[in-house]
Amino acid sequence: MRIPLGIFYGLILDVLGIVVAVLWIFLFLYTLILGKRHRGAAEFMNGYVSLMYRVYRYLSFATNERPQLNLQPAEPLDL
Repeated sequence: MRIPLGIFYGLILDVLGIVVAVLWIFLFLYTLILGKRHRGAAEFMNGYVSLMYRVYRYLSFATNERPQLNLQPAEPLDL
């Protein structure tokens, strides 16, 4: 079951990765101009990295817990 889920999660992470790359450029310029980070963009990117970590942990047999497709960070984001 991990192989079909790996393909499914891989497609989702690829699409979200493109969104995060564009968002990273926006966040860089936003921070450069205003001197502070946009909270929503930073939380979305943190949620993406958290999801990617959970998926890789599942696919590398480090855990049997299937990752949930939510972009909530594992820990609260401290800005």
